[in-house]
Amino acid sequence: MRHPVQKLAFNRTNGRLYLAAGEKLQEFDPTTGVLVQEWSTELIAADETKDEQPKKKKAKTEQAKVVRNAFRTLSCSEDGRYIVGSTDELKSLVVLSTTDLSLQYSRKFPKRPSALAITDSNETLLLGDKFGDVYSLPIVPSAGSKPGHSKLSSAENESGYDIEPIFGHVSMLVDLLVTPEVEGARYAISSDRDEHVRVTRYPEACVIERFCFGHMQYVSQLLVPSWAPTTLLSGGGDDFLARWNWTTGELVEKIELEAYIGAEPSEEDSEFEVAVSGIWEIPELKIVLVFDDNSKKLLSFKIPESQSEPARFLSSKKYDLLDAAVSGTNGEAWLTVYNSSESEGPEIKKIKVDESGVITEIEEALAKKISETASFEIASRADVLALHPVSLLRKHAEH
Repeated sequence: MRHPVQKLAFNRTNGRLYLAAGEKLQEFDPTTGVLVQEWSTELIAADETKDEQPKKKKAKTEQAKVVRNAFRTLSCSEDGRYIVGSTDELKSLVVLSTTDLSLQYSRKFPKRPSALAITDSNETLLLGDKFGDVYSLPIVPSAGSKPGHSKLSSAENESGYDIEPIFGHVSMLVDLLVTPEVEGARYAISSDRDEHVRVTRYPEACVIERFCFGHMQYVSQLLVPSWAPTTLLSGGGDDFLARWNWTTGELVEKIELEAYIGAEPSEEDSEFEVAVSGIWEIPELKIVLVFDDNSKKLLSFKIPESQSEPARFLSSKKYDLLDAAVSGTNGEAWLTVYNSSESEGPEIKKIKVDESGVITEIEEALAKKISETASFEIASRADVLALHPVSLLRKHAEH
């Protein structure tokens, strides 16, 4: 059987589609379905474990440690030159050239990276980890950079570049973005497991501009629509999608999701719980797609540019969705869907969203070709490198 595709990224500069499944990354030409090139985190895993010293309390073994290093985040820089991802087991940042998927830079972090944002300068990225720290570092360090002192251990700091957190949360950081320029300034907006949405000046990250208060559960997804730069959409474990004016902290609107999801409580649960695991924009239509991981519903909403107008629900469609990547043209997007059949491989779909928000599958033969070509062979379902569902972020009262 084949490993499900867990992460997608679309490069709007060269028009290529990137698929990450477990520890492998593949690049496809989405116009022909042809596999162009491939890269694996096994390459950095081999380097990391080769020189790793055994802990004093553990017996030495001749057998090398097996590292299963899945991609957790995946993004393309706006200029299309780099594809950037973070991995689980080695807690590493990986930067690859989109020209030949050659490794440009990698480094370990003290805690597992959980969120990643690339600034529009395409030179700097922000990385947040499960400890709540946020780091700022160049996508590719310059040749003249010199090693500096770091609080990381020598093994963790072997790439030699000094990094320090620029700000942090007291809880696991879940999502992170950098805003477009508003009145001559930029800001970093971050969210955590403790319902906080924080607006921080960037790069003067020592200054907290404000918090957006209104969530009662974890906030797993943030989006500033490109056509409404002062609007922030946030969602997670609450039964609503919050629409903010992030420049003032005002909660403009609560977009209730339960009415559109139409889910019923299960026999085990007395109450259905929303779990927003994805928010993507269709900029040419001023539409956003929102996915609820519990009901498996992909919802489309019209988000007006003016905050005085309410958002409108448009349509919904059911998918067991793992990730999505919007192409940025003609309302088209790529989806990776969980396939429960062990006899079949990854399931990739291409969709089109029209002006009324209706979601339609298109070019099914091409999507099927990519699904069949994606070579992520594994022995059994036990070998799937699991990325924990967002619903596990919910905190339940202890009895």
